[in-house]
Amino acid sequence: MLKNPDLFRKTVAGAAMLAWPVLLGLAFLTSPPGTEHDPAVFRASPVQVQASALLFQWATVCLVPVVLGLAHLLRRRAPRTGNIGAAVGLAGAVTAACLFMTDFYDLALALSLPDAPAARVTEVAGALGGFVYGVLLPGFLLHAGLLVLLTGLAAVRRAPWWVPVAALAGTCGPFLTIEQPPAVQAIGSLFHLAAYGTVALKVLRMPVEDWRAA
Repeated sequence: MLKNPDLFRKTVAGAAMLAWPVLLGLAFLTSPPGTEHDPAVFRASPVQVQASALLFQWATVCLVPVVLGLAHLLRRRAPRTGNIGAAVGLAGAVTAACLFMTDFYDLALALSLPDAPAARVTEVAGALGGFVYGVLLPGFLLHAGLLVLLTGLAAVRRAPWWVPVAALAGTCGPFLTIEQPPAVQAIGSLFHLAAYGTVALKVLRMPVEDWRAA
């Protein structure tokens, strides 16, 4: 497979489309309870915090080949949509991958300081303009880019019409259930698995010649 670049890229893209919602679901399931980075909660569950952060990190990393694979499927039928979606999605994915490193620093603060100063440092860091406008908000471009790509695929009949709708539901789900237990928030990943899994199976079953000509 390594000697065939088209087969390699097709396989990586399809596998990543399946892997990312699975990793995302596991990341939510292993998340510590609560909506804030509570030092007491982090201190009580250091292994859980690290596992969840790593799973979120690798789920986001998987989205790089996902974005490239989706854009590839649009390169002839809707090149502008594919290029715009890829540019926005990649910028968001690379930026979003940085966000989960903060969990390790918050955990280190919880393990090193009393609750009040640890929480204060986290609060100050999270309010810094460079973080908010240079990292946090640009990370949401990832969802916009993915939605553009999936909508483009549905428009050119390379994916069912409901795929972008399911993906949007999967994206909004965790935000709408932010006060709920992590297991409830993980339900959003099932919508992603349905949406991206449908495209993934099509990509993985696609002959290399069709992938090359897509």
